[in-house]
Amino acid sequence: MKKFISLFLISITLVHMAHAQVEVAGTVYDEYNQPLIGAVVTLKNGSSDHSAVTDVDGRYAWSTVRQGSYEMEVSFIGFKNYKKSLEVSNSSIYESVKMNPDSQVLSEVVIMGSVNRGTEAQARKLEQMANNTINVVSAKSIELSPDITVANVVQRVSGLSIERNASGDPQYAIVRGMDKRYNYTLVNGVKIPSPDNKNRYVPLDIFPAQMLERLEVAKSLSPDMEGDAIGGSVNLVMKSAPEEFEVNADFQLGYNTIHMNRPFYSYDRATENRFSPAERFGSRYEANMSDFSTRNLIINPINPLPDLFGGITIGDRFMQGKLGVMVGASVQNSFRGADRDWYKVDVDPLGTGRPALSSFQMRKTSIQQFRLGLHSKIDYQFNKRNNISLYYGDFTLNDFESREMITSDRDISPDNVNATYLFQTRIRSTYSGIRNATLQGKHNLADERLLVDWSAVYSRAEFDRPDNAIFSRNGGVENGVEMPQNIERRNPRRWEKHYDQDFTLHLNMLYKPTLLDDYKGYIKVGGMARDKERGALFNRYRFDPNPPFQEQGPDWNDFRDVQWEILNPTGTLGHALNYNAYEQIGAYYGILHLEFGKLDVNAGARVEHTNQGYVSRTTNQFELPELSQIYTDVLPNLSLKYKPKSDVNLRSSYYKAINRPGYFEIVDGISDEDDEFPFKGNPDVQRAIADNFDIRYEYFPNANEQFLFGAFYKRIEDPIELLLVRQTSLTTGPRNLTPTNSGTATNWGLEMDYSKFFNNIGIRANYTFTRSSLTTTKSERVRENPDDTSSELILREVNQTRPLQGQADHIGNLSLLYKNQQTGTDLQLSAVYTGERIEIVSPWLDLDIWSRPFTQLDFSIEQKLGNWVVFGKANNLLNTPYELFVKSPRKTEQLDFPLQDRAGQTIVQRDFFWQSFRLGVRYKINGI
Repeated sequence: MKKFISLFLISITLVHMAHAQVEVAGTVYDEYNQPLIGAVVTLKNGSSDHSAVTDVDGRYAWSTVRQGSYEMEVSFIGFKNYKKSLEVSNSSIYESVKMNPDSQVLSEVVIMGSVNRGTEAQARKLEQMANNTINVVSAKSIELSPDITVANVVQRVSGLSIERNASGDPQYAIVRGMDKRYNYTLVNGVKIPSPDNKNRYVPLDIFPAQMLERLEVAKSLSPDMEGDAIGGSVNLVMKSAPEEFEVNADFQLGYNTIHMNRPFYSYDRATENRFSPAERFGSRYEANMSDFSTRNLIINPINPLPDLFGGITIGDRFMQGKLGVMVGASVQNSFRGADRDWYKVDVDPLGTGRPALSSFQMRKTSIQQFRLGLHSKIDYQFNKRNNISLYYGDFTLNDFESREMITSDRDISPDNVNATYLFQTRIRSTYSGIRNATLQGKHNLADERLLVDWSAVYSRAEFDRPDNAIFSRNGGVENGVEMPQNIERRNPRRWEKHYDQDFTLHLNMLYKPTLLDDYKGYIKVGGMARDKERGALFNRYRFDPNPPFQEQGPDWNDFRDVQWEILNPTGTLGHALNYNAYEQIGAYYGILHLEFGKLDVNAGARVEHTNQGYVSRTTNQFELPELSQIYTDVLPNLSLKYKPKSDVNLRSSYYKAINRPGYFEIVDGISDEDDEFPFKGNPDVQRAIADNFDIRYEYFPNANEQFLFGAFYKRIEDPIELLLVRQTSLTTGPRNLTPTNSGTATNWGLEMDYSKFFNNIGIRANYTFTRSSLTTTKSERVRENPDDTSSELILREVNQTRPLQGQADHIGNLSLLYKNQQTGTDLQLSAVYTGERIEIVSPWLDLDIWSRPFTQLDFSIEQKLGNWVVFGKANNLLNTPYELFVKSPRKTEQLDFPLQDRAGQTIVQRDFFWQSFRLGVRYKINGI
């Protein structure tokens, strides 16, 4: 019996030991001994499997692992899989793992394994390894942010601010205080054309953020980059084929709270004529009223459907990994609105130097935005030394805008017993798109000493705005009684369209001569040729009521009831916007790269030859029916990078860059289709030339952490600015926005970028201080004898020093993050601050129009549930108004308007855009 009991106890002990549970933990590091976040660690022995994801410190842990023999495997995108046999006994185990990268390094460009695409680790590594100064936003960071377009993403980058569209959404990037004109946009490193009808800058809100693998912002140029970026460049690196099958799909519903306060103003586009009568029937055709639809001009107040956002990308590799395919599509349909109060501001005719507010407007705008993005990339690797790729992207942004506006010479208020109003309804449909096809090849020749890459690019941007109509009426209040509205004269309807088309060839060759082996040096040369053509069409018809006086109620109730006569039956094909532009650019460059221990030196120059001009398609609007500007620029470049430690860089650089005028900016004609002021071209405007200096300290302690601190200085000769000038003299004639070379400007600043995680809590912050200076001539009206108020008024010119248009002294971003790898929870609260800046430059002293400081607060949360992710996003939580003001109090004898003076300033515009909320789900297979 005792033997049996002893044997039983021994058996129980052995069984207990066999099932004893111990702790297994450890940390996963990269090749620089930095923790890897998000690595997958598994233990397998057939009967008991364990899986974990490393946290923000690279740590994994299990507290209940049974004793036994296990196979341990660690995987992380961009690194080779780690495998090891692990014996788990009766004591805790701490197993540290060092991962080996699975990457290639060619010509100092880090080409990480495809599976590393879009991660924070890749973004930080690209910043660290680049020869020039760049900031990179990863696809993972974009995914977790509240952003839906590239323009939203851009405002998160240090030193960048944005210019907004009519609905309040970000549209254009301002880099380091340099206006949008001083920057260019690339797709996969290739410049793309613009759908803008006058300029060359690209609206970034046309690109859905979901398509990006990463966003690169270059703040200094290298000689192999095009030289017309004084501010910098924005490069959209689109998703490419993964190493294994991958699916990333999402669906979102959202709503803008402005529609809880007022209706959305919709109109029927089904009967909209995409072509004007002159396009349909010939330029000499005399149109009649039956040629114009009216149903599409009737506004209906509705409750809009929820915003809808959806997208999917699918990628895989075939033929033993030689063929890679990535395709994707994104659809976004949203309803936006803006409420605006606006003053017309001018100089006081009595010479007080204070602004005179001559009229007041209330605007209610509704915009339906439809985006469609189509994306595909195919690559084929013939062998390890030769591969080609074909990319095609098609991006569409359609805006359908209706606007109701009331204009008055006094406060628009029910308390007014006598007031005269101008009522105006505008209908505007805008169809714009960008298509890009790029064929590229990369070849490793001459025993890997010669690297050749080339690309052939076709790009086309299109813009179509058909049947843009304005319907104006007079009305008001008399003795407290609302008067019926009468139809105004000269109501316009216009058609405008244009295209911008590029054919571009690039060739780059990098050679590593043996005599430079000791310095890890190479020589890189290359060239580019581009042929651009641009066509523009504009046609406008004007209508008078016939009979002249038609009152609302007895004569008409909506637009269909009004009787019209056409003032110009053949339209206005003689308008200045009917022109063809062209631009041929030939460029070549050379770079010498040397490494002296811890110091990297990149020295070189780029030469660009430009032939830019236009040919008018009409003769009655131009003194110069055609014009050509031909010039050659030599652009030297030097960058130094000192690496005292493996995770520290000290950078300095110098480069010369230019800024070419926009296409219509040199056309000798006036475009009067803008809302506020006509635009007048200037054939005498010349390119701007700038010297740019940059220094930066970089520290990368971990894969997703960084500290960057830098300074920059720019000296710009002949900067191009849009100045508001009189057409004929200082006191008479209409005012036009005119591009003008404005002397010499300077722009300098300091930048800081910081990212840090404390266990599951993270902080991302950046701040940029910028200060620019430009001295130009301004006019002022003063008394000949300041002490005598009855003395004669005279005009005089004075010099005034001011900041560059669009430059804000202070720009900041702050994001608080919570990231839990174990539960799959991510939260982010993000604030964007932009300080005051000049929006419109006035020809009058101290009457420039500024924007007030703007703060936007956004929030996002997501929860991972297996292959599914549930998320919510909220934008503009504070509903911060966008306000414009003049830094001077208005005349005290003026009538009291709704917008009051503030601290000696006169507010001249205020826009509210309200909050937007979205809920969605995302489905992933093998995605980041």
